[in-house]
Amino acid sequence: MIKRKVASSKVNRTSSSHLRAIILVSAAALLLKLFWLSSQQGRGLLGADGENYLEALVGLLEGGFFSEQGKLSFWPAGYPILMWPLAELSVVNLPFFVGTLQSLIFTVSVAFFSFELSKSTLRKFTWPAFLLLSLSPTLTLNSVVIGYEVTSAALFLLVITLYMRLIRTDKRSIFNWETFLAALSISVSSFMQPRIILLAIGILIPFAVYHFRGKAIPLFLSFSLFVVAIAPAILIFRNVQAEGFAAISTNLGTTMNIGAGPKSTGGYSDAATGVPCELIEGNASEQDKQKVYCVLKWYLDNPVPSLELFIKKFFFHWSPWFGPLSNGTMLRNPWLQVHPFAKTVEMQEGFAMVYGNLGRLFPGEWIFGSLISWVWILGSLGFLAYGFIVLRRRGGPSTFLAWALLIPVLLNTASSIGTIGDHRFRIPTLTLSLVLQLFGAYALFSRKSFRRGIDGPVRLARGLNWKGGGQGDNLRS
Repeated sequence: MIKRKVASSKVNRTSSSHLRAIILVSAAALLLKLFWLSSQQGRGLLGADGENYLEALVGLLEGGFFSEQGKLSFWPAGYPILMWPLAELSVVNLPFFVGTLQSLIFTVSVAFFSFELSKSTLRKFTWPAFLLLSLSPTLTLNSVVIGYEVTSAALFLLVITLYMRLIRTDKRSIFNWETFLAALSISVSSFMQPRIILLAIGILIPFAVYHFRGKAIPLFLSFSLFVVAIAPAILIFRNVQAEGFAAISTNLGTTMNIGAGPKSTGGYSDAATGVPCELIEGNASEQDKQKVYCVLKWYLDNPVPSLELFIKKFFFHWSPWFGPLSNGTMLRNPWLQVHPFAKTVEMQEGFAMVYGNLGRLFPGEWIFGSLISWVWILGSLGFLAYGFIVLRRRGGPSTFLAWALLIPVLLNTASSIGTIGDHRFRIPTLTLSLVLQLFGAYALFSRKSFRRGIDGPVRLARGLNWKGGGQGDNLRS
């Protein structure tokens, strides 16, 4: 008993020191980012759809919530609506306000997740995970641009962290601040991008099955989905009043059509794309549904070309931000302006190294840039898969964490396969895939260290039903 109290006291002191250090480093990083955001280099950065969001915002400022500005119904209006109050404060300072708010959400989510790791048997990953997420150039730099992607990635991380906290504290009540805040976070994210609802189901269901029993499972899911549905319902209500049709947005058919058809590459291209489709008379929502129908019918009627497109879109989704295999709409990624090869590719020799041929390194012609890109893609997918495997094998809450990290990533990839292969679409779940890749890399290169100190909890977890409360992995190593 005395040894247990001493061990518990030691763990509490360690967690407190982790918390103080995480807060200090997070605050310093946030201040540096705000300083950069206020500088000339970080001022007014736009994401790929930045102009569309700003045009929609102008519609809100001029016409109010029920503005008939076309961008508000074609694109989901949630992100411009969220920017609206900040624009009312100051249009000139809008980019700074948006960047500050998004950076704050990102910083808090990463810090909260890292602190929760410090209170689990995965505490040895606290600082690697914290530094990996905080210093990820794409995540941290894009958190200041006009675009929803990084904020959605941060909110996904926040949702998983809240559920990890519920498991650790063994709260069995359905109605508490953690479940409400998690559902609200998903709702806000789906307000900006409705397909997030599909991805979030990959977190809600594993948590419900893991943490609850019997009737509590459907009750939790009903409560959570009710809160989640509030934001999309607002968008539908707005479009009913403004445009006369009940739909969140009307761009799905157009988006799917870009990535389909006999001449499509699977991604954005200058060539004509799309499938034959006789548009019907009706409003924008009905025409959008007709396009979706035409694309799905083409896929069914042309299975072989469809499969080829699906494979292309899969690899486009996982392609690097730059290089010969890069495919997507990340040209405005601030990281591309400052990464180590930014200046290199401006010179002929550097461009040849990244994009061109360096000679016969092996029998046959090898393109160095393509080789490195393929290593990057396959390595990322390999670490992701292995990270899931080793995390799931730990048992207890680690099993929930493994599934909660993986399923949204897979669903997000499937979303790209069904629409357009674009590496930008990877960002909303980038926080989750990076954490899994961290576990995979650590387990691959330090297998003994990864398993050290958890044999007891793993043995206990294997003797328990993983749905039975997950006490095994909660034991301190």
